[in-house]
Order: sequence, then structure tokens, then C-alpha cells
Amino acid sequence: MKKGFGLITALLTLTIAFCVSGTVMSKERDGRAQENERYAVLEGEFLLRTRSLLESEGYHDSGVTITWTREENSARSYLVEIHHRKIEDLCEAERERLTESLYGGALADEAEEILIIYI
Repeated sequence: MKKGFGLITALLTLTIAFCVSGTVMSKERDGRAQENERYAVLEGEFLLRTRSLLESEGYHDSGVTITWTREENSARSYLVEIHHRKIEDLCEAERERLTESLYGGALADEAEEILIIYI
């Protein structure tokens, strides 16, 4: 009888532990999903702003690729690659001016780092 009671107690304890850990993990996933949605909106706004600015500067049909990485502290760093043949012909000072005009917006406030390169 004692073995049966001990076995039932162990099973109930494991079941409770499993349920509690599942609840905690579910809340973590929900928080991460909300964070991803928030960043998706910021990234979309940054992309539209970047394309609009490039268009106004005369770099029509520029390719813009945004890649992000997450650090251990959940901060995101971004690599923005801009593809346009005319940008390759710019001098370093003109590229720096263009880069400075591209920084900004809500994504720049949230991101750990944004690195813009021209390919």
C-alpha cells in the first residue's frame, strides 16, 4: 500500500511540475511574440522611410535588405544593406551624409546598433 501511495504522489508531483513549467513557458512565448510584432512594425516603418528617402535622393529602385540579430539581453542589432549602382560612385563624404540621413526614427531608438552598408 505504501508503494502505491508513494507512486501516486510522485506522479501527481511530476504532473503539477509539468503544468507549472508549461504555463511559464507559454507566457514567455507570448511575450516574445508581442516583442516580435512590435519590432516588425518598427522595421516596416524604417524600411518605408529608407526607401522614401532614397527615392527622394534620386536612387530609384534601390534594394534594401534588413537583417537583425538578438543579443543575450534581448537588444536587437541591425545590418542594413543598400544596393544601388549610383551609390557606388559616391565619394566617402557623400556616403556619410546619406548614411546620417538614413538614421533615425523609432527603430533607431529601440535598436542596440544599426549598421548601414552600401553594396
